[in-house]
Amino acid sequence: MAASATTGAKASAPAQQRAADAVGGAQSIFRVLRILKYVGAAPARGVGLTDVVRDVGLTPPTAHRMLSALLQEGFLSLNPRLKTYSLGRESYILGLAAESRHGIKAIAESAVLRLAQSTGDTSFLSVRSGHEAVCVDRKTGDFPIKILTLEVGHRRPLGVGAGSLALLAFLPNDDVDRVLARYDASVAPDLPSTDMLREDIAAARKNGYALNPGRIIPDMLGVGVPVFDREQHVVAALSVAAIRSRLSGARLTDVVAALQRAASELSADLAPRLS
Repeated sequence: MAASATTGAKASAPAQQRAADAVGGAQSIFRVLRILKYVGAAPARGVGLTDVVRDVGLTPPTAHRMLSALLQEGFLSLNPRLKTYSLGRESYILGLAAESRHGIKAIAESAVLRLAQSTGDTSFLSVRSGHEAVCVDRKTGDFPIKILTLEVGHRRPLGVGAGSLALLAFLPNDDVDRVLARYDASVAPDLPSTDMLREDIAAARKNGYALNPGRIIPDMLGVGVPVFDREQHVVAALSVAAIRSRLSGARLTDVVAALQRAASELSADLAPRLS
C-alpha cells in the first residue's frame, strides 16, 4: 500500500505542475491586458517603463519583458526620443475590427456633434468596460472655454464623472453593489468616497440624470444620461461638461432635456443593430 501511495504521489506531480503553469499563464495574460488598457488610456505622449511599474503594479523586469513582447508584435509602438510607449498598429487594427461589430461610436457621432453644437459646450459618449467607463467620442462646442479633461480612450472608475455615473446609476441594484464592492477611492486623491457615490446614484435615479457637481474639478460641472437598448439595458451614456455657471438653473434644465432627447433618438437608432 505504501508503494502504491508513493507511486500515486509521483504520478500526480506532473498534473499539479500543469495546473500551476496554467494559473501562471493566465496571470501573465491578465497582466498583458492590464498593460494594454493602461497604455490605451494614457496621454498622447505615451507612458514610460517606470509609469507601468508604478501604476500597473509590476516589477521592472516583468514590465520590460511584457512591453517588449507587445512592441515586437506591433500592439505597442515606442517613441525613441521620449522612451515612451503608445498603442501600435495592431491595436488600431483590432479596434477597427471591433468598431465594425460594435460600432456605437459611428452610430452616435451625429448625436454627440449635435449636442456640442446646440449647447456650445463639450459633449461625450461613454461606454462601460468592466468596472470602468471609457470615453469613445468627444465633440467641442463654440463656447470659448473648453472642458477637455476627458480624452477619447480615457478610462475612469464607474461613477466618477457625469457619463460614468450615468452608466453606473441606472444598472440593476446587484450590478451596482458589485461595482461598488470593488471601488477603491484610495488610488487617487480626487476620487469620491463610496458613500458619495451612493448619494450620487440615489440622486441620479431620482432626477433621471447624473450630475457631477465638481468632484473632479471644482469649477467644472457635468451632466449625463443613460442610453438604453430595447430591453432597457444601459449600453452607453451621453454627457455634457461646462464651467459651473453654464450648468445651473434654467440652463441645466435645457441641457438635460437636450441630452434626454439625444439619448432617446440614439436608443431608437441602436435598436435594429442590437437585436
